[in-house]
Amino acid sequence: MSGEEAGLWMQVDKAEASLKVAPNIVRDMPLNAYVAQIVCRLAGDYCGTLRVYIVETPEFNAAAMPNGAIMVNTGLLLRMQNEAQLAFVLGHEITHFLHRHTLAHMRMAVRTGGLVALIGLATAVAGAGYLGSAVSTVGVGAIYSNSRDEERDADANGFQVAVNSGYAPDEAPAIWRFMMAEDNAHEHKNRSAFLADHPQSEERLASLQKAADAARDGRAGWIQNEDGYRAVVAPFLHRWVEDELTRGEPRESVILFQRLTAAEPRNALYQYGLGEAYRRRNLAGDALYAVAAYRAALACSQPPAEAWRGIGLVTMKEGEKAEAREAFNAYRAQAPDATDKAMIDFYLTQL
Repeated sequence: MSGEEAGLWMQVDKAEASLKVAPNIVRDMPLNAYVAQIVCRLAGDYCGTLRVYIVETPEFNAAAMPNGAIMVNTGLLLRMQNEAQLAFVLGHEITHFLHRHTLAHMRMAVRTGGLVALIGLATAVAGAGYLGSAVSTVGVGAIYSNSRDEERDADANGFQVAVNSGYAPDEAPAIWRFMMAEDNAHEHKNRSAFLADHPQSEERLASLQKAADAARDGRAGWIQNEDGYRAVVAPFLHRWVEDELTRGEPRESVILFQRLTAAEPRNALYQYGLGEAYRRRNLAGDALYAVAAYRAALACSQPPAEAWRGIGLVTMKEGEKAEAREAFNAYRAQAPDATDKAMIDFYLTQL
């Protein structure tokens, strides 16, 4: 091993060591075991060389490090609707590792002055609290990014790995449709960390759809496992929905929660998220859409108390004092220890 490569591996291992103790790593054992089990199913004999880190950040992204560490953002997990979709993303990242794409990219980065970025990576990951987590993981994605040819290779081989493991091929292009819809909702296109260094979206969607069409009739009983996936992520949805809303991109959040509520209309958290996204987007007609979504949340089982707060904020702004007062009182009754109770109590004195 050359001195250059030895130094590179030292920095990668240092980054992973910092990642292990980072405050925004999700340490829930069942969730980690579930994702790791999918990785092992896809990786086969290479299972023992891969390690999964679930990073709490609302950005849609995953990244493979050249030493076998795979980072999966909670923003990605929020957007997946079943196990098959997650498997296709993981298959893509496993291919990057097995085909040594990231190692080649990092060698080039070192030779062109990127060593400073590599040295700073460990500190960035380890030092991030929640507000810094998105910045850190975006930085990781930039450092471990790959060429467009490597992305095409990871698409094709990752797709085949997942299909060979029995995952439903149509779920691969579905993921890309989701991301294109969110990205197109933003006034500045191609902002997604996941999209940034990939082939053109239309090209990727077409390639994945062609592969899915060819593979679809190859067997029966394709795996989606929607129910299993929903059960595993359910305990985290409230936090992940709030994280998405604090990301500050309500146009994209509206598209996301429209899709999630269409697939699971009885999910109170998705309906609440849609209401909040409309309220924060604040376009013409969004007040009505927001209240309708909040009320849809309240009609579901175990609705979040925050749906009442949302109704109160919208109706107060619209001058509907009686409705706002009723909603705020309901929120205070259901969440007596809420961190914003002083603010709500002040609003009630003004109604």
